[in-house]
Amino acid sequence: MRLGIDEAGRGCLIGPMVVAGVVLSEKGMGRLRAVGVKDSKKLTRKRREELFHLILEESEAVAIAKALPDEIDTNNLNELTYRKVLEVMRALSAFPIDTVTVDRVGKEVEVIEEIYRLGLRPNVVYHADENFLEASAASIVAKVVRDRIVLELREQYGDFGSGYPSDPKTRKWVERLAKEGKPPPTIIRRTWKLLQKSAPQYYLEKVVSLGN
Repeated sequence: MRLGIDEAGRGCLIGPMVVAGVVLSEKGMGRLRAVGVKDSKKLTRKRREELFHLILEESEAVAIAKALPDEIDTNNLNELTYRKVLEVMRALSAFPIDTVTVDRVGKEVEVIEEIYRLGLRPNVVYHADENFLEASAASIVAKVVRDRIVLELREQYGDFGSGYPSDPKTRKWVERLAKEGKPPPTIIRRTWKLLQKSAPQYYLEKVVSLGN
């Protein structure tokens, strides 16, 4: 069996980062390949939703870990990402997984490799990209889960767009709240540097202790 792991929302300004893990058998991989599973960025939102349900049906197991804005603001993002990756791996460690595909976002991957060498899974390969179907399946799951969370947040806080700093609607929403003198919502990552110009009263200098 193969375990694919990917994330969604790592670089967003609003909302959580979602890390997803999907365990697939060879049979499940074949079926998902036949219906066109590929990296979530190459699919429409409607198609991701359709494939999401098929992935849940064909997978042996799925696990999700979320990192909320306050966690992201108080931790090194690379280290936090891999802590969430480890949460997913531990949740799925009962399955006979012989290969793991996961993106490399920092040297922390070496720590995970060592953990697996020491006992959990001795034969793990770390090398994720869009050519690995299990990683593509995980990217779809992570993206759909995050999109659903964002939709719920927009219903609660108003239409802030995608939540990514490149989205003009997102930036304007944050700027408007700041100009109105409203306290910063907990859904905003306050250490993102773009706030220094658009909403300086919301900006917090990132301070990460040596223990994080």
